[in-house]
Amino acid sequence: MATRHILDSQDPHYQEGRRMALELKHDHVLAEARRAAVERKRSGSGGDHPRTSKRVFVGRGKPRGRRGGRRQASATVTRHPVECSLSSSVEVPSEILNPQEEFEKNMERLSNILASCPSAEPQRSSASSWSFRQQKASERWKEARPYHLQCLIAKEAVGHPSCCLCHEPAVIRCRECLPEDWFCGDCDVLHHKKQPLHNRESVIHGFFEAIPPTSCIIKGDGGYCTHEQACILPTVKVPDCSCEGTNFTVLPGKPVILITINGRFDLHQPLYKCQTCQQQWTPDSKDLLRSGYWPASVSNSTLYTLDLLSSFQELKVIAPGFSRQAFAKLLEHRTKCGGRSGHINGDALQQSFLEFSYASFEEDQLCCSAPFTCPACTPEMLAVSADGNRKLYRFHRNTSSDDPGFFEGLFVAEDSAVSTFVDTIQKAVRNTQGRGTCGDSQWTAARETSRRASKLDEEGMEVAVCRHGFLLKALNMYRGEIFAYPLFLQKELMPAKAKFFAMDVAFLPALQELTEMKPFLSIMHARAHATKCEIKWSGRNQEGAGTTAGEEVEQVNSYLSRCALTTKYMSKAARVDMVTLHAMGWNHKKSLSLHQALSTRYVKTCQRLQDETARLAALKTELHCTDEMVSQWLSDVKEWAADETPDTSHATQGTTHRGLQQSIEGLYLSVRQRKQTLYRQNDSSKFRHRLRRKLAEDKKLLLQEIQEYNGLVPDSATNIDVAAVEHSLTGESSVSQIWPWEVHGSANISMKKQLHDQVMLAMRLQEEKSILVLEMAQHCTWLQSLAVVLKNKMAEEDKGNEGLGCLLRRRLSEVSERLQVVLRQYKTALGPEASVLLHVEAEDPSGLSSPDTSEDEEENTV
Repeated sequence: MATRHILDSQDPHYQEGRRMALELKHDHVLAEARRAAVERKRSGSGGDHPRTSKRVFVGRGKPRGRRGGRRQASATVTRHPVECSLSSSVEVPSEILNPQEEFEKNMERLSNILASCPSAEPQRSSASSWSFRQQKASERWKEARPYHLQCLIAKEAVGHPSCCLCHEPAVIRCRECLPEDWFCGDCDVLHHKKQPLHNRESVIHGFFEAIPPTSCIIKGDGGYCTHEQACILPTVKVPDCSCEGTNFTVLPGKPVILITINGRFDLHQPLYKCQTCQQQWTPDSKDLLRSGYWPASVSNSTLYTLDLLSSFQELKVIAPGFSRQAFAKLLEHRTKCGGRSGHINGDALQQSFLEFSYASFEEDQLCCSAPFTCPACTPEMLAVSADGNRKLYRFHRNTSSDDPGFFEGLFVAEDSAVSTFVDTIQKAVRNTQGRGTCGDSQWTAARETSRRASKLDEEGMEVAVCRHGFLLKALNMYRGEIFAYPLFLQKELMPAKAKFFAMDVAFLPALQELTEMKPFLSIMHARAHATKCEIKWSGRNQEGAGTTAGEEVEQVNSYLSRCALTTKYMSKAARVDMVTLHAMGWNHKKSLSLHQALSTRYVKTCQRLQDETARLAALKTELHCTDEMVSQWLSDVKEWAADETPDTSHATQGTTHRGLQQSIEGLYLSVRQRKQTLYRQNDSSKFRHRLRRKLAEDKKLLLQEIQEYNGLVPDSATNIDVAAVEHSLTGESSVSQIWPWEVHGSANISMKKQLHDQVMLAMRLQEEKSILVLEMAQHCTWLQSLAVVLKNKMAEEDKGNEGLGCLLRRRLSEVSERLQVVLRQYKTALGPEASVLLHVEAEDPSGLSSPDTSEDEEENTV
């Protein structure tokens, strides 16, 4: 027999369905009315009937057609009246109406229906609209809000529960024991004797009250009361008796503090006693580690769970500004929620965390880990990008110790080696006060001397990364962003044999013999240099550079800058350790997504190459350039950039005039540099305010000198366009500024440079395709070689350390699975060209350095 359903008018689902039905009926009525009007219009305009006298209509109706009112009405007699309501109380009119009157009647009825149901307002019918879906979701949440509140209040009702074990009246609820969560006092003691870390709630006072694990509920003559009990730290079984007896008792030992993700627990270490020989013993550090605990001190009086420390490490990587004090406050809050109490020491937490991190690092080294190696850049690295981060400073602290950090020299170079190198550079090169030079203009980042800040120990960090964003090396800056710092990183990364080295400044001829790396100006920094300097040293114009932007270090600095929120208050050693941990966490995240980044970049490069090639052909057609003309124009641009001879054709050219030109160039580049580094290198609002004021002053002086220069030049054709200069300073224009005195008689140099830039872009995109295929092959080869090394090491440790053998097997399983995922991703991206990847793999399988090298060798193979 069919089930009869009773509809509840207050049910939200009923109201929603009724509203949707009304909306559908509204659309149906409107459609029928439109069709009736169209049919009336067609029937009224057809035929050659004689015109009859016009009738006067009152209201919104229109005069009927040529056939007259009666005949028009009779033409629609066969149409059925439109039903416009879901309720049976609405009667269908029996009289026959013309389409216009029918439409008005239906609209009136529909208006009454909609007015009687306020929620039935017309809505957007596009279900694919995000705003429409959000509006619907918000309405449903609003409707369900009273019900949720009612449920939230109802869950606080105690009721009359029974024990799930003995069916006596329950007094304890433990949500971690769901679905059997109710216990009487005796069953609670028996059940949670071995589960002291469960959060329990008492109901003896008529409400849920969180109680610590050291409290139990006892039923007496006067009712229920709370008693204290000793809780034992749960550990693995540690039988250590010389008589090999099996009869042991576990007693509460010395007090111990256990800190988990749920806060602090005051427990007791287990004290084992043999009933045969009466020998007693407690778990040692090895047993505690097997149980998943990490000591906060050598005495093991405070313990942290390993999942707590790993969670803290993951939080630090995800949110670099998350401090240990904030984490300690969070744990104290969790402690209070569990009915417990006690303080959590943030300094002890950090020290224990660093000890745990260093031990984990050494463990990973035994498993052939290389945290500062880019798999796609090994063994052939294309480019290294270096830049300073002045937000990574540290305040001066008199109480900090001189103890070295755990990771001293691993990622952040030792200060003694850096200072020795800087002194060598200072002796080899004549010091220049203030700014260095870039062409005929001055550039702040090239200066070789800098004042030290009085309140800071380290003024920032100089960081070097590969073109995939992997952190390679860093150093502490003590004298501002001087030119010797990137040179030190360049020297340290020489074994990587990178072809290009991108940094702010690539103009120091006296030191070019130190390295074989080609100077490389990053894309954004090149825009803040002179136009000729950009043509000569920009990565866009370097053969073999591909589309390497050189700005990868800026992406990493945006992450490292957030670390300064906490590291600037640390000691010197703790800061180095924490920055190193952040760097390793960053590289780990990058390695997990490297195959996706390379494959996506390859697909986008192929598409962009087609677009830019078509754009180049259109530009050549627009400029009426043949292939011979293109080659000639490229040569003209390169010769123009290499020519440093000033224009002396004007009679007014003199010493003062030349000085005015240099001043204009310097002020222009200074303004662009300050605008670029305003937020990137400064985190103080007061300091940025001073920089903005200086920026406004320099810009005003620049415009004044341009007006002065235009007044000295008699030929208006060689004047400087003030509007073009102001537009280029806004950052919206990507066209480099070419000054009139830089033309040197070259005709149409701006047009030639436009074609030159488009040709260079197409060439770099073509190179990028080959580079990406090589990097994909190197990534796969690196994983294959790592698997071979792990297998060999497993064979050596087969009869040795069993724990290390298990770690190696797990590491090998992860690498093998990662290799399969990477190969599938690359084959999907390459498509028919996947055979090229396999060909490159077979061509150079032995060029990869072993991942299980020592620490010194690893620094030479990044």
